[in-house]
Amino acid sequence: MNVKLFKPNENLVDIFKGKFIPNEPVIIKMHFGEPGNETAFKPEDIKPYVEALKELGYELLMMDTPVAYNSPRNTKDGYEKAIKERGYDTVGAYKVVDEYINVDIDNMTFEVAKDLSEAKNVLVISHIKGHECAGFGGAIKNLGMGALSPKTKKMIHGASKPEIDPEKCIGCGVCANLCPAKAIDIIDEKAKPEWNRCWGCSICEISCPQEALTPNLRIFDDALAMGACAAIKVMPESTFYVNIIKNITKCCDCESDAGEIVAHYEGTLFSQDPVAIDTASIDLINEHEGKEVFKVVNHKDPKLQLEYAEKYSNFKMEYELV
Repeated sequence: MNVKLFKPNENLVDIFKGKFIPNEPVIIKMHFGEPGNETAFKPEDIKPYVEALKELGYELLMMDTPVAYNSPRNTKDGYEKAIKERGYDTVGAYKVVDEYINVDIDNMTFEVAKDLSEAKNVLVISHIKGHECAGFGGAIKNLGMGALSPKTKKMIHGASKPEIDPEKCIGCGVCANLCPAKAIDIIDEKAKPEWNRCWGCSICEISCPQEALTPNLRIFDDALAMGACAAIKVMPESTFYVNIIKNITKCCDCESDAGEIVAHYEGTLFSQDPVAIDTASIDLINEHEGKEVFKVVNHKDPKLQLEYAEKYSNFKMEYELV
């Protein structure tokens, strides 16, 4: 699949021509950012895309879903207030969706935003940055969490919380050292995961040299990819993806402080394939920095989620950069 790298002298109108069904609104699936986050999207980042689509005659609706954790964004009203406070009311119409449809993937049921299932045209705009559970956040993360209900988001995190085989555990401490939630203690030379503190990131399960830790259902990256593919399953064929690479922080836009800048590449990619565009984004950043950035800072292979997404969809990690 082709992944297009945007050049400064190019026109967004030309890129969007022919990508969407004429005379039908375009839903922009995006993340508006946690209040206080200074590196997440700002209105000026999104406005050029809105204006280009308006020039082509499309009505626009920017949307996201409430979060599952303690935040002003965990209710429809609270999130919409936060969106307005961040200035998006100056860009165009927006909506926080709290109605869902059930989509089954591999014996799990995911609640997907109803508006995405009813849309004729969807533009998925993703900010490329790190993520403490997934290693990296792009288009698959944007859909694998952002297109789903808070209930389903909790299910994904819960599905990957670890169970321990005390016969295999030697108390080496690798899991405790890598755990971003500090939810594992070493007691009597054995790892003791504390589920109430655990985020369900699966880093301990993937990193354990003794394979003593396993998910109670699926590793996080597997469940995340399933959630994304559940959304993709009901979204229209005329879905187009934009990955904006800038302000590459260690953590996600879900946090009020996303942490340090971990890479300095900037660019914008376009594709009809969310797996290919995420793969290209990671490759460009790694090539620019001369190291595997997200694996180093977040102890997780960012392409693991993409390998699972291939399994549940017709999309591929292979791409041609044009």
